[in-house]
Amino acid sequence: MCPVARASETDWLGQPALALETIALRFVTVPAMGAKIVSLFDKRANREWLLPPIHRRFEPAAYRSVFTDQDMSGWDEMFPTIDECVYPVDGAYQGKLLPDHGEVWAIPWEINNVTNDSFSLSTSGRALPYRLTRTTQILEDARLRLTFDVVNTGSEPLVALWAAHPQFVVDGDTRIRLPHTVTQVVNVHPTTDWGAVGNIYDWPNARAQDGRHHNLDHIGAADRHNCRKFYLLPDQPVNWAALQQGGDGAWLRLSWNAAEVPYLGIWADEGTYNAAPTTALEPSTGYYDKLDFAWQNGRAMVLPSGEPVSWQLDLEVGNGPLA
Repeated sequence: MCPVARASETDWLGQPALALETIALRFVTVPAMGAKIVSLFDKRANREWLLPPIHRRFEPAAYRSVFTDQDMSGWDEMFPTIDECVYPVDGAYQGKLLPDHGEVWAIPWEINNVTNDSFSLSTSGRALPYRLTRTTQILEDARLRLTFDVVNTGSEPLVALWAAHPQFVVDGDTRIRLPHTVTQVVNVHPTTDWGAVGNIYDWPNARAQDGRHHNLDHIGAADRHNCRKFYLLPDQPVNWAALQQGGDGAWLRLSWNAAEVPYLGIWADEGTYNAAPTTALEPSTGYYDKLDFAWQNGRAMVLPSGEPVSWQLDLEVGNGPLA
């Protein structure tokens, strides 16, 4: 049976927004704010999965804004880098500054098309010549698909990386779920607890630099004022990651084609940058957060001139055992 879906215009904290809704799920995005996804609401569990703005003004960001100075809410798209860097490849664009957390989160997106069960938004690069489109479509009552299409509109090949950047609501009962094949992760963010970039730790039970054991699949309270960023080992791709509540069993799962999206980052913020604990499951086409680093290591996507490159990310909510 085909799901009954409804697309509509709405607003979110005073900003024009688009919504897709079924009997099980409500999805809301704000085109003018980098197509930020501001709500993933599971109606059956009565649960909002995305963090709202907390003590920060919700408004469009200026181009080249510092990401952590903004509202720190919802789900943003990171492209063509995550960390600020200069474009690393010889040619017409070498040395171009690529802003913090990329360009597209701080650029308005245009509405291309709206149907009963989908809508499509696009934006164009400023530092680099590309057109990025994200189409959101309902697949089932509790499952939707984000399809990304990027076209290099310049005359030379481009390199880039994309990563999802959702800031999910978590608490002491939330568990990060990964395929059983994942037994190790690599540190990519230097901290006192986890030491230097490149350190490898067991997943999910790891021993930090001070010898204490940590359950990496849980996020602590914001009063810890800690953070961490790990990637799965780059040569061991997976095709899904999930969050699950220990109380009511509600879960949210992201899934993708590992041939298109080979890498997965996991960010945990226990009050370092945000006022509430949060985690980001970050499927990515590059390894890892800076485009120049990914390019040097042969782990960035290449966009031929004029040829579209596409990938997909499915999102599903449910309750009970994860299949």
